[in-house]
Amino acid sequence: MSHSLTRAAVRSLGAAAVVLPALLAAGAPALAGGVSGPAFYVDHQLYRTVATPTDLSGTGAPAQSWDTIYSFGAVQRSVATAAPGDPGYNGGRWQVHAVSLTSTYAAALAAGDRDGDGVLDAADEVQAAIAAGTLVDGGVVRYFVCTVNPVPHGQG
Repeated sequence: MSHSLTRAAVRSLGAAAVVLPALLAAGAPALAGGVSGPAFYVDHQLYRTVATPTDLSGTGAPAQSWDTIYSFGAVQRSVATAAPGDPGYNGGRWQVHAVSLTSTYAAALAAGDRDGDGVLDAADEVQAAIAAGTLVDGGVVRYFVCTVNPVPHGQG
C-alpha cells in the first residue's frame, strides 16, 4: 500500500474512532429499550412489555406469524389477542391495529364490555364493539417485537 493510501486509511480510522462513539452516545436514548409499566390487556389480565427497537414492517411475513394489538391511543390501554402460554402465541411478534371510536367510549363499552368491569380488556370484547359498529379497526399501523410479562396483582 502506498504512503498516501496508508495515510488516508489511518485518517479514516481516526475519524471513525472519534465520530462513532459520539453517534452511539447520541442514539442511545432512541435505542434504549426497557421494562414498561402496565401496557396492555390480554384476556382481562394486565401485561407489561420489554421494549426493543424493532420495526418489522416490509418483511413479508405471513399474517399468521403475528399476534394483534388493538391500540386505542389515549382512550384506554391497548388490548392484545395472545400472551405467552396461549395456543398459537407468536413469541412477541405483533401487528398493531389502530382502533377508533365511532361515537362515545360509553357506547363501545355497552357493545363490548362483556364482563361489566368498565374497560375493554379482552380481544373478544374489542371484536364485539367492532362488530356492533362502535369501534372501527383502522388496520395495521406497525409491526414489531417485544416480550410480554403479566403485571403482578396490585401493581396495575
